[in-house]
Amino acid sequence: MRTSIESFIGRTASLTVIAAGLNFTSSQSHAVVAADHFEKVVKPFFAQHCVSCHGEKKHKGDLRVDTLSTSFSTGIEVSRWTEIMDRINSGDMPPKEEPKPDAKDIDRVVEWIAAQLHEAEAAQHAKGSEKVVFRRLTREEYAHTIRDLLGVTYEVKGPQGLPEEPDWQGFERIGSVLSISPTHVEKYLQAASVVLDEAMVSGERPVSETVRWDPFDLRPKWGDRLRKAHTKWGDVDKVRVDIQPGNTSLSNIAGTLDLLIKRAGIYNVRIKLSGLRPKGGPAPRFQVYLADLDRVLLETDVDTAEDQPIILEFKAHLPAGAHRVGFNNMIPGAAMSPRISGDHMTFAFTGFDKRPPWQLKLTDDHYQAVVPMLLMDYVEWEGPVYETWPTVAYQRIFYGNENTAKDMNYARGILQKFMERAYRRPVQGNEVELIAKVVEKELKRGEAFENAVKLGLMSVLCSKDFLYLVEGSTANTATRLNDWELASRLSYFLWSTMPDDKLFDLARAGKLSQPDVLKAEAQRMLKDPKAKHFSDSFARQWLQLRNVGMFPPDKGLYPKYTDYLEKCMVNETTGFFQEVLQKNLSIRDFLKSDWTMLNDRLADHYGIKDVKGQEFRPVVLKPETQRGGLLTQAAILSQTSDGQRTRPVHRGKWVMETILGKTPPPPPANVGEIEAASANQPKRSLREKLEAHRNDAACAGCHQKIDPYGLTFENFDAVGAWRTVERINDGKGVSPTIDASGELPDGRKFSGPEQLKQLMAQDLDQFAIVFTQKLATYATRRSMTFSDRAELAQIAAKEKADGYKLQDMVESLILSDLFRKR
Repeated sequence: MRTSIESFIGRTASLTVIAAGLNFTSSQSHAVVAADHFEKVVKPFFAQHCVSCHGEKKHKGDLRVDTLSTSFSTGIEVSRWTEIMDRINSGDMPPKEEPKPDAKDIDRVVEWIAAQLHEAEAAQHAKGSEKVVFRRLTREEYAHTIRDLLGVTYEVKGPQGLPEEPDWQGFERIGSVLSISPTHVEKYLQAASVVLDEAMVSGERPVSETVRWDPFDLRPKWGDRLRKAHTKWGDVDKVRVDIQPGNTSLSNIAGTLDLLIKRAGIYNVRIKLSGLRPKGGPAPRFQVYLADLDRVLLETDVDTAEDQPIILEFKAHLPAGAHRVGFNNMIPGAAMSPRISGDHMTFAFTGFDKRPPWQLKLTDDHYQAVVPMLLMDYVEWEGPVYETWPTVAYQRIFYGNENTAKDMNYARGILQKFMERAYRRPVQGNEVELIAKVVEKELKRGEAFENAVKLGLMSVLCSKDFLYLVEGSTANTATRLNDWELASRLSYFLWSTMPDDKLFDLARAGKLSQPDVLKAEAQRMLKDPKAKHFSDSFARQWLQLRNVGMFPPDKGLYPKYTDYLEKCMVNETTGFFQEVLQKNLSIRDFLKSDWTMLNDRLADHYGIKDVKGQEFRPVVLKPETQRGGLLTQAAILSQTSDGQRTRPVHRGKWVMETILGKTPPPPPANVGEIEAASANQPKRSLREKLEAHRNDAACAGCHQKIDPYGLTFENFDAVGAWRTVERINDGKGVSPTIDASGELPDGRKFSGPEQLKQLMAQDLDQFAIVFTQKLATYATRRSMTFSDRAELAQIAAKEKADGYKLQDMVESLILSDLFRKR
């Protein structure tokens, strides 16, 4: 790294890059280094520009900067410093009649304050209670844990699920952020009842029922009229239902069909249909959607001939109740005929050779479809289906056999087994007896044994020991995790769910904390299919992929942008991370690579030919594609745009925070907007407008650091497609050609995104430390502080010789003291 240690410390706002070869030891506290910088930089600034109005003799606004504490440990101190930073940054201090400080001095002071504020925030998020730390499960982890504990699926998303998690710098697992609200309490009680109802189903094996919807059922508004007409004409067996682009649902007037599920469980779904692809166009994309749960059951391209329909078969978990089902053609476009008029109310589709006038325009003269369209024959819902009876979930709870006495001894045994798995540790003291009293009370009231046990299990599922990862105890002041706590930290890190039997057995034997055993378990778990949860969850949180689609692209500017394309963008990024992990590739590929993960839809968006099929796979890139690495993936580029135009400042800020680990200071409170050109002025590029904006000394310092990382990606539009000319609406004349060159704060120059990625890849050591910090934040569920930096640098340094391979870095973190301490 090319900056001095003083500059490095002054610009740090979170875990930042530590130069290769610098050895920070834990004895060098943040307070000492920060105080040194305060004495050399901030204090002289205050003495020259602030003390005359805010010192011993005079303290306007009841503020004295000469006695202000630099510990940043209380809310009052943080509030004071925040006010000072904002007023210096905005130009309010010093007042206009006083000499104006040099812009560079202002920049250094503001950066120092911002760094201390950020460090204080991180420390607040990182700390827990002195003896016991509670970190709540996320809703994603809750669903996975319920599945592995009971063998039951619970839908946590959608209107009936759990509240969405707040995030801190993209991470949704930070213990100090994940509180429990009254809404959570209500939802957890409801969820516990629902999952136990499904898990504890008993009695005679339910008979599986099949609900079949034929083409007339799929058009409920006109179904009876159509059935009578086509029965009369003798072609009722040829009737099919067409779904055109722009006519997205087979529906009643509400846009959906009503499906009544009497018993929650797994259902087999079968759908017979054809999907007609127009010449040179895309195949229709078929989607089955539960509107009431906001859940997609199936989404796939269908490409078959009209007379060669296929049967799509899949399994879906369906909760009990009435559901609103939509069948959609996800290809955008205007319908060939409005559904509100025409003789389609009398004439259904029976084939291209026998068509009423409104159907003629569906094909050309050779009976070839002119738009991607679907033809549906029927839908079947069969279930619930059970592989075993009693169910696996039932057998997990009620061990023994039909001769086992259903008494309190049996109830205590059930609770003992269930609580150890639910709490992810041995039960202690009278924990079982406290819940057993609930069961016993219900039995004395005459409640059936299973119902009484259910109430006890509900108490377990709503307890803090299930809903939280609990580390430490009031009776033990040890700073390292015990084997049971280590098992949970490891499983929720790599699998987002509870430990399996192997981890429990090792914890019970006290062997998991042995380094060779812990390493072997990490390797085993990374090979397990559940490790995909890590690839998906960590990538989404680190790279803030929840922001993709936050600003829906303008359909007039980007007509080919669809929900499916948006999903493909995210899948490229999460799939890219998984590929690097599973093949143990270097994290250098995150910065610069000659490959990416593509399917046909995303390849078409990128203008890359010869990629066929819906499945994502590694594709080697040619240099002219201008892709490779994370920074030129559409999911990254689109989330840093506003749906209409690119936002290079936001892109630059994202790169600094997410990749470089540097948080730039906040903008001045009174910062002006970028001015648009008048109708009589020549069109100006966003780069030119930003250069004018940077003429303001209060803005220049930050923009010199941020803008190079954003402007170089101006060749990618708001949805991540390549362009060479910037589309400008204001002003006159031709739109300008994009200039993607830049200069880094350390003086290194580049001509475009490829050269910038190359420069960033040269700084792999510093990226490795930042990436380790992100990984550790996710794994330990807390933010990293200054005191963690030396250990983070050591963890990263262990993998330098082998080129920072991702699996090896994960293993190195797991074996570190940082991972194994509370």
